[in-house]
Formats: sequence, structure tokens, C-alpha cells
Amino acid sequence: MAQEISSDSKLKFWFGVIAIIIFLVFVYFYEPFEVFLVGAIPAIHFENVIFWFASVIGILAYAFAHWQSFKKNIIGHVNDLDVGQLVFDTLQTAILVAVIFCAGAIVQAVAILAVQLTGQGSGTGGVGANLIAIAILIIFALAFFLLHHVVRAFRDGWHSRRIHPRSMSSPKS
Repeated sequence: MAQEISSDSKLKFWFGVIAIIIFLVFVYFYEPFEVFLVGAIPAIHFENVIFWFASVIGILAYAFAHWQSFKKNIIGHVNDLDVGQLVFDTLQTAILVAVIFCAGAIVQAVAILAVQLTGQGSGTGGVGANLIAIAILIIFALAFFLLHHVVRAFRDGWHSRRIHPRSMSSPKS
């Protein structure tokens, strides 16, 4: 019975994934949707589609991680609710989504810089301004990544990954 349930849920999952892919392909080639999207949201341009894609991935990842945390901490353990664990999960998820946003912005800035350097488009700023923006975004991404590890260390405790050379026992001769 348990195998039927897991097999059935896997089948539903793959049908859902295939349906989403078919829908996205349809929307990609459906011109009235493009006209509606550009008309309804004026800040969307096809020059910054990479950042919009990273934003959608970040929002979906945040919602999925919240659902997993909610399911693990609230639905599974109603009697012994651990609010601290729920807060740390939410904080770690928010920080990782910030890393996803920074990564998407970095890729988008590199794409804009490449278009500027090849002379195919007119950019809003110079090459130097784009390079500074890329450097600042990389610093932000690294800062968020390190902050993620600090939050994890506060939650789980600090575990050294390597053995200090003086603590290793050496054979006495």
C-alpha cells in the first residue's frame, strides 16, 4: 500500500512538471501574452529577463522552503512546537533567496556588459559603472553566503571542519 502511494505521488509530480513545461512553452510562443505582459508591467523588458527569471525562481524557492519548514515544524510536531527552529529556517531561507537574487543580478549585469562591449545595444551607463555594479553584486552575494553560514552556526553550533595541527597526537620517538 505504501509503495502504491509513493508511486502514485511520483506519477502526479511528473505529470505536474510536464504540464508546467508545456504551459511555459505555450506562453513563450503566444504573442498576445507577451503584449499583455509588456503593457501591464512596464518595467519588464527583454533585456532584463534573466533577473526576472531568477526572481521567480527565488520566490518559488522561498515558498517551497517555507512549506517544508511549516510541514516539518508545525504539522508534524504540534505538541512540541520549536519556534526557534522555525525562525532559523525562515532566516536561512531568506538569506539563500537573497543569494539567488544576487546571482541573477550578476548574470544579468554580465549580459548587459557583454551587449555593451560588443556594441549591439546602448546601455544606460558606461563600462566602468557596469563593472562596479558587478563587483558590488559579487560582494553582496558573498556577504549573504557568509551570513547564511553564520546563521547555520548559531542554529546548529559551530563545528570545526578540520583538525588543528597541534591537537593531532603525534607518535613520540
